[in-house]
Amino acid sequence: MKVVRGIFLVCIIGGFAALFFVLRPPQRLMERADHAEEIETGEDILVEGLRFSEWEEDRLEWTMDAASGRYYHDGERAEFESVKVTFSSPAGGKLVLWAERVEYDLKTKGLTAHGSIRGKSDQGYEFTTESLFYDGVKRTVRTDDQVRLAKDRLTIEGRGMTGSLATHRFRLLSEVRAVFAPKGPGVRGTVR
Repeated sequence: MKVVRGIFLVCIIGGFAALFFVLRPPQRLMERADHAEEIETGEDILVEGLRFSEWEEDRLEWTMDAASGRYYHDGERAEFESVKVTFSSPAGGKLVLWAERVEYDLKTKGLTAHGSIRGKSDQGYEFTTESLFYDGVKRTVRTDDQVRLAKDRLTIEGRGMTGSLATHRFRLLSEVRAVFAPKGPGVRGTVR
């Protein structure tokens, strides 16, 4: 299944790359040729503007939109820039994550997000952090960085987080601080 997924990803990215270059205006091809040195060594395919989905049998796990993506055949991995990932839950509901960069490992089905990460659930919960790892097999997330969770008038901050996308339960690991801002002027509460 891993080999089929890898071949499928290569075919999709390759197809997008071919389509991208065929539909591109001639003057743009010349401009890109001047910047050929930007492509990294070992990179098999570079695609700008793409969408990629991960499926488990007949169930959609997540969909990723990215400004650009690079696929590395040797390491069976891909890197994406300016990313939006929409995770679908088997029980219903969605979690959307935005990040500057995401690495996808085809062998482990893991996603590692880096840089100004923010997320929002369809229940209105929002979070921010600097790095986040998603385990595609267990459908769990974790980070060791500072995390801020917020909904309505409640904000919870802490260092490190684990969570399950299947159960919608998240746990801050240390240095936890909660701030509740009840309605009314000048009223504010803090819990440590």
